[in-house]
Amino acid sequence: MNAIKEAHYNLGIAYLEAGQYNRAVPEFEAAIKLDPNFVGAHCALCRAYLEQDELEKAGTAITEALKLDANHQPALLLSGTITEAYQDKGKAYLDDKRYTEAVAAFQKAITLDADLGDSSDASDAGNTYVYVHLGAAYIGMKAYQEAIAALQHAIAQDADLVDAHYNLGYAYVEQGAYDQAIPHLERAIAIAPHLKRAHYNVARAYREAGNLEAATNAVTETLRLDANYQPAHQLADTIKQAHYNNGITHLNDERYSEAVTAFQNAITLDTDFVTAHYNLGLAYLKMETYPRAVSSLERTVTLDPNHKAAHHALALAYLGQQELGKARDAAREALKLDPNYQPVRSFLEAIDPSYTPLPIPSVSETQDATPSASERPVDPQPDAKSRQEMHYELGTAYLDSQMSAEAIAEFQKAIDIDPDFVPAYVSLGAIYLEMGQLDDAESAATAALKIDADSEPARQLLENIEQARPVPPEPEPTEPTPTPTDPPDAKQDLERGFVFLNNRQYDQAAAAFKRVIKTDANSIEAHYGLGQAYLEIGAFDDATVAADAVLRLNPNHNQARELLQVVKFARNIERNRRIRKKVLSYAAILGIIIVAVFVAIRLNLIPWSISSVPPNASIAAALEEPSGNGFLDAGETGRIRLTITNSGGTARNIQVRFEPSSIAGLRLKKPAPIPKLSRNSEETIRISVTADKNVKGRNQKLQIQLFGKTGLLGKMEPILTQDFSFKITPILQKPTSQRRK
Repeated sequence: MNAIKEAHYNLGIAYLEAGQYNRAVPEFEAAIKLDPNFVGAHCALCRAYLEQDELEKAGTAITEALKLDANHQPALLLSGTITEAYQDKGKAYLDDKRYTEAVAAFQKAITLDADLGDSSDASDAGNTYVYVHLGAAYIGMKAYQEAIAALQHAIAQDADLVDAHYNLGYAYVEQGAYDQAIPHLERAIAIAPHLKRAHYNVARAYREAGNLEAATNAVTETLRLDANYQPAHQLADTIKQAHYNNGITHLNDERYSEAVTAFQNAITLDTDFVTAHYNLGLAYLKMETYPRAVSSLERTVTLDPNHKAAHHALALAYLGQQELGKARDAAREALKLDPNYQPVRSFLEAIDPSYTPLPIPSVSETQDATPSASERPVDPQPDAKSRQEMHYELGTAYLDSQMSAEAIAEFQKAIDIDPDFVPAYVSLGAIYLEMGQLDDAESAATAALKIDADSEPARQLLENIEQARPVPPEPEPTEPTPTPTDPPDAKQDLERGFVFLNNRQYDQAAAAFKRVIKTDANSIEAHYGLGQAYLEIGAFDDATVAADAVLRLNPNHNQARELLQVVKFARNIERNRRIRKKVLSYAAILGIIIVAVFVAIRLNLIPWSISSVPPNASIAAALEEPSGNGFLDAGETGRIRLTITNSGGTARNIQVRFEPSSIAGLRLKKPAPIPKLSRNSEETIRISVTADKNVKGRNQKLQIQLFGKTGLLGKMEPILTQDFSFKITPILQKPTSQRRK
């Protein structure tokens, strides 16, 4: 029987070598039938099936061979060949987007590899990648949970597989698990910084997670890598609109700093975003940051010359900078666009005594013949407005622009100049009435009536105030009404105090805050406002007492601590001012001494040498971190090594600063100053930097700034500014490793 078995086997080998695979198969099957334990025949049968691309049958044959001898080297090699064939077929299906067939092929490759057990180490790398491809195929089928399981298996075997991290992050994004997606996409970017799809999808994840700042940075980087990547443009438009909407919300809520940040982010994504520039200018205008308001509004009218509201706001910003000529020109530009634009007409009446408002001509008037020069009546030149009238009309312009605080300030200035200016009292009272500050409104109306008892606007204002007051409820006949712990006007006094404070009426503000404290000694806001008012009028001891009262009530009140620091600083300024008065009496003598010394130096009577050569510094910066991967990992403490070289003149008291000085998720230890940096010298310092455990992955940019004193009598001045960046990687979730069967 052995001879017959060998004959069938040898004949099958002959057919196999001759390429007659269909004839070889029955010969090997006959040999196996005679001897089921014939390992060589099973392997030969596998080869014949492989040559015919019958992978299923080849896999069955080689599985039988390995059952007989798990260490049979030819069988192991053939098994690896079949696995690779399945992988190649799966990749071909994947490229053709035939995802179901690709999944089946990759799963067969994995099953065959699992049947090998631990018999082969050669297939480990290929097995890792087959899980990556399997995950991609599942993503094509939108079977994201299955894709996540496959990709986690791949990462468990090799944590640096960029495709595995990218696809896993993408699958999490599609599932809506954005917090889980971000670390994997950031890891993919850390390994392959030019992978635009990773930047794009991490931008999607950050946007959905509510981190618009990070989303802006990510989508900007995507467009830097590929300016024509249309999905990134669409995402940038969405993020831009979200920033803009946030800015409008903050602007309406009077949270101007947050509004500025939101509009700036929107402009980062679209430098020609007209309405964002306009509203950014309005936010700066509300903050009284006039130079930046001017810059934003000038950009607005450059982009849209027909934006009349922007011209008006620009006029207000110029006025804030006391540039009356530019304010007038900007207002006139608005009137060119709309001659009947009332806010600008009122504004020009307030600031330009030569301005005469013209009525809008009707159609019939425009059709009339223009009278000759001799027929035209000559308008007399208007008299120059008094100062109080200018303040009054400017207040009216502010009121038309819904800038109540500014309007109150102007009406108050008009009253300060002319205490009998009835219209200013009436307008001031009208604003207070609109703000709900009925007591202040009544005071203004009463003051107007004391000056002019027949003033109909003042009488009408007083009636409106009385109507606005709530009607007190009738007391219960049987039970006495309990006395409230807080008088009903305490809240109004508090609001009134802050209005006075904002309008720089510090004495009135202090009085209002004192009334609140008399009613409620534990009112933190009143104590703090009182401290601010005392600071402004120079009552430093009283301001300190008020701030201390706040801290007794709330030891964590940071604004009160800052107020104490400001008081201390103001004291120092006042003390220095007194010292300077004393010093001035010695100025003449000191000047004579300085001139004498200077002449002596010029005549070489006193040897003196001060080097005029400025320092010429350079910095070599590098990140030193313990893991050795070149990144600062979450929870890790590294050091920024700065090698400072000077080839110029000597500099002293060298200070190293970073911009930004405070970074979310990082702790930078402030370096000690370098006492002296001589010519042709080199200093190396190391600055400790620690990343929080929950830090977000990113490319962190820093600006390194060197400040120092040059020369013997020099002052602190900037020496060098240099950019430096390093990569921060987050903690990745460790996927559960799956054991082979």
